[in-house]
Amino acid sequence: MERYKKLLEQAGIKNWFIKNKIDSSVELFFIKKNLDMRRIKEVDNAEIAVFTDVEKDGEKKRGRADIRVNSSMTDIEILTKIKEAEYAASFATNKFFEFPKPTKSELKVQDSDLNGLELSEIATKFADAAYSVDNDKDAFINSFELFVEESTVRMMSATGTDVAYKTRVVKGEFVTQCREPQDVETYLDYEFDTLALDDMKDLVETSLKTSKDRARANAMPKSGKTDVIISGRYMEELMSFYADRANVSFIYPGYSNYKVGDNVQGEDVKGDKVNIKFLPLQPFNNEGIEMKEREFIKDGELKLVHGNQRISYYMGVEPIGTYEKVQIPAGKVSLKEMTDRPCLHVVNFSDFQMDALDGHFASEIRLAYYYDGKGNVTPVTGGSINGSIFDCQNDLTFSKEVQKLSKYVGPKACLFKNVMVSGE
Repeated sequence: MERYKKLLEQAGIKNWFIKNKIDSSVELFFIKKNLDMRRIKEVDNAEIAVFTDVEKDGEKKRGRADIRVNSSMTDIEILTKIKEAEYAASFATNKFFEFPKPTKSELKVQDSDLNGLELSEIATKFADAAYSVDNDKDAFINSFELFVEESTVRMMSATGTDVAYKTRVVKGEFVTQCREPQDVETYLDYEFDTLALDDMKDLVETSLKTSKDRARANAMPKSGKTDVIISGRYMEELMSFYADRANVSFIYPGYSNYKVGDNVQGEDVKGDKVNIKFLPLQPFNNEGIEMKEREFIKDGELKLVHGNQRISYYMGVEPIGTYEKVQIPAGKVSLKEMTDRPCLHVVNFSDFQMDALDGHFASEIRLAYYYDGKGNVTPVTGGSINGSIFDCQNDLTFSKEVQKLSKYVGPKACLFKNVMVSGE
């Protein structure tokens, strides 16, 4: 860091921001139940933002350009990139904005039960958890990739910021397969920031069942509106709607009309009220702003907006950083109780999309379970759903069951009323 700082000063750059990141990882690659490859990596890179102030048409503007460097580069190579960034920044200008208030802090370690364990030990625990449920005679894990990563980050700015933090995460992807009566594969990726071994087991079990049931699934019933249950990792995507709508980068250009104090869930709420807390993914954001747990939505009322320094400055709101992780309290209804009615529980989509601009969620259905309300359940495939949060949010039902993902802690499922389903 000090080397980069000196080179920036040598180049005459007055305003700059450095983010140095050291990533250590243990990576495991399995083919079926056999460990095919084990890899240990360490990568040291830095991102440098160079700012240039210019005046255009009598108005003060601030430009920015980013470069990536590493410790293996020579001083001349780094200086060349810095000068190129300074030149580029003079053309990539925005309306003037102030920098974040400088922050200083010793190394902060993100709170997690992954801490205190060797990376290789964490990898073994997650691999063992995944394969402990690979016992189905009809479906099996075809391939499995696991990455345990530790990131140590330090950030410095010309205005006096000097902070550092350390985080850990477990992520990867796997494929489950069922060969009879037809060959079906199910791909899933995953990411955890806790020692979520039970969630890992549940994810693999669900995927194995998904592959097996899709191989035997019937065609989707006729088109029409029905109650739809969405669960698992799709909850993270669905509930990101509110965070996206409350981001200043969405509000400032007019894509969202959210304002603090608004009832963003709408009037006449019949179902569960939306309550969301923001949780920090790391102790500081990429601008050195400290990230804290914050109340975001309380009983449907918006308590704050969030986002980067520049847009927050334009809007005249406190710059608290951009939040991506949400926590939602458990509901009062179990998944089993949710299915005591005619409904469709979708467990696997082809490419689920949640549009924060217009509130629509849609995707093709790879596997769902149709409940007829009389105790009968049928696996179905094909067709698609097309719904809107704006139409459904006044009558949501969250499940008692909860899950912990890297960006979502909350109910495992949500019931949406009268969603359009396209079938035969």
